[in-house]
Amino acid sequence: MDWLDLLAVQGTLKSLLQHRSSNASILRHSAFFTVQLSHPYMTTGK
Repeated sequence: MDWLDLLAVQGTLKSLLQHRSSNASILRHSAFFTVQLSHPYMTTGK
């Protein structure tokens, strides 16, 4: 997963967040977890 994929994921989460404000906290945690998972791959992939 590169930074472009990460931006796409974040954009999707933001769209869902706008439509489902009641699940905003869940989506924020999902976005944070996605960043934490992808970070090691981005640093080692260079």
